Amino acid sequence: MLRPLGQLALPIRSVREMKFRTCSAFIILLVVVAVSMGAAPTTSEEPAGPTPPPGMVYVPAGSFIMGNDVGDTDESPQHMAETKAFFIDKYEISNEEFKSFDPTFEYGEGRDHHTAVVTWQQAAAYAKWAGKRLPTEAEWEKAARGTDGRIFPWGNTYDHSYVAFDKSYPIAAAPAKPESPYGCIDMAGGAWEWTSNWYQPYPGNDVPCDAYGEKYKVVRGGAVFSGDAMKRTTHRYYIAPDTTGHYYIGFRCVKDIE
Repeated sequence: MLRPLGQLALPIRSVREMKFRTCSAFIILLVVVAVSMGAAPTTSEEPAGPTPPPGMVYVPAGSFIMGNDVGDTDESPQHMAETKAFFIDKYEISNEEFKSFDPTFEYGEGRDHHTAVVTWQQAAAYAKWAGKRLPTEAEWEKAARGTDGRIFPWGNTYDHSYVAFDKSYPIAAAPAKPESPYGCIDMAGGAWEWTSNWYQPYPGNDVPCDAYGEKYKVVRGGAVFSGDAMKRTTHRYYIAPDTTGHYYIGFRCVKDIE
């Protein structure tokens, strides 16, 4: 169950509180497990594929490692997932871009190139208007993680210079400017990102959770001031589609390849 707004900076399940207080040790454990399973980032090149539309990158079809058996219970079981080839936005949608769709959309002065903080319903409407759609959880995780099972979009070691520290950062302003394996920016930290999926357990996961069902949409990637563990490529959280819950939630779109 979500905590009342204002109690915490982020919506965290009660069973996770202790885990996030010790997230540094948790991430070290994940690194050890990832390396032991042969999940060290690789440098193998993917096929070039078709030329992406402006502002998008190409993600090829194929399988990848999804989920995590060491993380939160809703991330398990780790499994092989499959996606078709698709294009995904390199960056999150900005305030300026969203206002081109909805002229009534308001935001602070000087924040044209900051992430548009919107509800799932607003994000889905923009994506449809743009001839795109919101990514599935599998597409988002593959675009962030690649095929080698990495913990963060840039690899298995956390570094604060790789993420936007607070809301003053515009899009792509993290000092290290890291990219995911396919070239996406800001897939960890900055703003949470909407996906198209309802919050449901993965097949084979029989751990009960009252939040499961067609009540909440999944958000990914963590946000400013999130615990480091929330910025992992496998971390899942959930928000009702008609609200942001006063949290920093943006989105990026995908486009099917005809």
